[in-house]
Amino acid sequence: MHEPLASTGAAAPRQGFLLAIDVGGTKTQVACYDTVRQRMNTRTLATHADGLSGVPALQRILDAARDCVAEFDNAPVLSVAAVFPGVVRGPTLLMAPNTPGFEGLDLQALISQAFGNVSVSLDNDVKAGALAEVRWGSLAGVDNAIYLNLGTGLSAAAIANGKLVRGHNGAAMEIGYLLSPFLDPAKPDRWATYQNGHAPLEELFSGNALSQLAEEMLGHGHSPLDLFASTDPGVRKALELRIAACAVHIANLAVALDVERITVGGGLYRQAALLAPMIEQLIQRVVPFPPALATAHFTHDAPLWGAFSMALESAGLNAIARQLIAAGQRIDICGD
Repeated sequence: MHEPLASTGAAAPRQGFLLAIDVGGTKTQVACYDTVRQRMNTRTLATHADGLSGVPALQRILDAARDCVAEFDNAPVLSVAAVFPGVVRGPTLLMAPNTPGFEGLDLQALISQAFGNVSVSLDNDVKAGALAEVRWGSLAGVDNAIYLNLGTGLSAAAIANGKLVRGHNGAAMEIGYLLSPFLDPAKPDRWATYQNGHAPLEELFSGNALSQLAEEMLGHGHSPLDLFASTDPGVRKALELRIAACAVHIANLAVALDVERITVGGGLYRQAALLAPMIEQLIQRVVPFPPALATAHFTHDAPLWGAFSMALESAGLNAIARQLIAAGQRIDICGD
């Protein structure tokens, strides 16, 4: 578990930049931090561009990162950390349907070459988000917890006995692949499963899933927020059924892991006030030792801060963690 480290009395850090890249299913956020002048620069761009996938799509993101660094001066990049949705195994990405063309690429080599063969750290975006909450946010000092991210997709991370749970294949807590609780046991051939190309729970409850539901029930151009604002009984029932499906699994995870706190973040949670009471009510009813439910400190940019945490570790600069977070707060690093 990361702990905040004071910088008082520490040797001055060597000059250069820490670079953090958060590739999301919808948008990509880039930020670089000048270790000496304690300044930060940021970029936000759409993850997907028409006609680009694979290496060209990644190069477009790396071009934005180079522009971010170039605005300062020619000091070296000390370390790069990049986080992605999906399962990171070594230098490659697996199980990442929201970033088509990135699976199987040697991400580590491509990113390293773009910045003069610098050290590159890779991780899953939600696991990185959990690390940010542990170092700077709502999970500081909490040894057993769940971090749930409700965004374009659906995923989670777990902290057990002070350590991030990764699993045998690095795929622990990829809860989007959990089976829907609404299955007909007499018709297993109709079940949506990973084997036949589905992420069952994510297809039921996530930003993408609710966008599709909004289009189906309210018409073209409507968003998930319109579902939450609707007073139509049919819309309310459909929405509450999907929230319940997600909440059931969260409660089950709380029983299985016996956690002290569940922290929830992501754009969907930040915007939909109906979610918290329904999740909390089910947890109180179901879990023998109910954990506290908290809103993430980094409600919409935890993975980017997690990437910065990784970059600090890689460069051996944990002592400047507090200056880095202060610089980000001064410029509202990823504000609306």
